[in-house]
Amino acid sequence: MILPKVRTFVPELWGQVDIFQHFYSGTHTFKEDTKKAIPGIKNHFQKAITLYQLANKLLPNLSIDEEEMQRKGFTEAVNAQEFSAVLEEVFTELYSSIDCTRKVIVSIYQRTRKLKDSTRKLFQDVRNNLFGDDFPADLKKIIKEAEWYFELLAIRDELTHSDIGYCRIDKDTQSVTYTHTGINREGKPLIIENVIDKINFLIESVNIFLGAIFLFLNSKLKVTTVATPCGLFYGRCYLRMLSLEPKIDFNSGVCQSHIWFDSDPQLRCHLAESCGAYSSAKSGLDIHQQVPPIK
Repeated sequence: MILPKVRTFVPELWGQVDIFQHFYSGTHTFKEDTKKAIPGIKNHFQKAITLYQLANKLLPNLSIDEEEMQRKGFTEAVNAQEFSAVLEEVFTELYSSIDCTRKVIVSIYQRTRKLKDSTRKLFQDVRNNLFGDDFPADLKKIIKEAEWYFELLAIRDELTHSDIGYCRIDKDTQSVTYTHTGINREGKPLIIENVIDKINFLIESVNIFLGAIFLFLNSKLKVTTVATPCGLFYGRCYLRMLSLEPKIDFNSGVCQSHIWFDSDPQLRCHLAESCGAYSSAKSGLDIHQQVPPIK
């Protein structure tokens, strides 16, 4: 069954990563691995959010293990293992989002002296002031201020090669403590006293980091236009030409599909009468009149 109306153009929900993904092709020519990394930035971050939400659904089950411990004197900790496994993937997905971001940065500034294609090296070398003026000062500042990165790196490194950790909920405070004996810090196992707070902090920190990085990268993009799908209506893809502007909303751009849907009432876009892109097309506005040509 074909859904009759599916709107896909929702710029009011775009972040800086979305803007870069839509318009980078007018400025950069990337290799295939970098092209794959660009959607991976958001996909990994969204996966981290989804896993975190799933962990919250599993959180009440930790009490079952505590009750079993009180009743039997031991517990198989099945629920704690499930919760821990999901929670650990949040750490790894957040890191993967940063990893994809590094791929983009290195691709753009590959001529920077001493710049290596490594996330770990990028953060270390920026912290150690190894890059000169051929690497943007704004990016150096953003990366240096991400002090949480090295903690996330250490956790990700160990989780990649270790067994599942263990989570325990405090029945009085409802705070969840995460312990992993395979991750050592100064000879002691890793213990995160309130792992939910830690995850919240890292999600917010990575989100701010990605926004800052791509706000800067977007400021360096050339003004360009791209064909952007508006939606899938009655099995057809409806398009508009969209320009890179400081503010993009549902009325931005110039409708391209009106050329054929105006002559067929059954296929007419149901949003046409309230759409600024359609109005622009009907008034004869060419998208290139809005945007200076790229030199």
